[in-house]
Amino acid sequence: MSSLNTTSPAFSVIMPVYNHAAYVADAIRSVQDQTLTDWELIAVDDGSTDGSGRIVDALAERDERITSIHQANAGPAAARNAALTHARADWLTYIDSDDLWYPHALANYADYIKGHPQAKFIYGYRHRLNEDGSKVELAGEYQDAPTGTAELWERMYLSHLCVCYRRELLGAAGNYDENLRSCEDYDLYLRISLHARFEPIGRPTGLRRRHAHNLSRQTGYSRMLEAEVLKRFADRGGGGERLDPTRVARRLARLYYAAARQHFKAACFRQCAAAARLAPGYRRTFKSSTLAVLARCLWPLSRRNGRETPKL
Repeated sequence: MSSLNTTSPAFSVIMPVYNHAAYVADAIRSVQDQTLTDWELIAVDDGSTDGSGRIVDALAERDERITSIHQANAGPAAARNAALTHARADWLTYIDSDDLWYPHALANYADYIKGHPQAKFIYGYRHRLNEDGSKVELAGEYQDAPTGTAELWERMYLSHLCVCYRRELLGAAGNYDENLRSCEDYDLYLRISLHARFEPIGRPTGLRRRHAHNLSRQTGYSRMLEAEVLKRFADRGGGGERLDPTRVARRLARLYYAAARQHFKAACFRQCAAAARLAPGYRRTFKSSTLAVLARCLWPLSRRNGRETPKL
């Protein structure tokens, strides 16, 4: 695939980097090993304290396609936005600094784009790389037909490791919300879904590395934040005009109950009670009501360091 002009690459690859000194060189090499070589990589070191930034600098010195940027820690959304200001390609792709691409990831994107010139947002799926080096092949979700707002509302099935989309979509939907330290990708893709359908390429693009410090681990707080992101999209982001109110209520009720359960397991009973009280506002269930009562009874034993419910 060739660029649209002689000064821009076919793909801009965006990589936020934070304290992944053990993984970042391998992640960058998986980009360098692409069979399609017409790319640029913009890596933003987000205030790492473990030398990750120096590793990126050394690799950038030896490959002019790599741009290394440093900033004070501001979160992955801010790092991606910073990288986007330097991106030159019409097509944007992403890889986190602890993940790996398969060698044909960009070539697969390019082949699909060539055969579907009207496409704006395409995606594949990923496999998993465990800490012991073993690999688990996962079935791709929604790989048979295009998807959109309705499917994404029910489940976050898109991954930075597996998406590729036209830069123009950010002009329509806006950039990453830098107030979000997690769920920033879900928030952005929901907004993009109002402007484009998601087209599957039917192929895996890489390996998602599983380790003890993954930001995407589920907690009561992360579930609450996910619920708040969805609620904002439905109430103020245009999603309510696309979605069945019954579907909205069912999804939010499930998330608030899931958040309550996670808080309960962590002995954050005060936060558990708050989440459980929200669930019946969307869909009353015996389980959520019972959990709220239990949490209230155990309130005096609640951990003091539980994170408060985020408000967007």
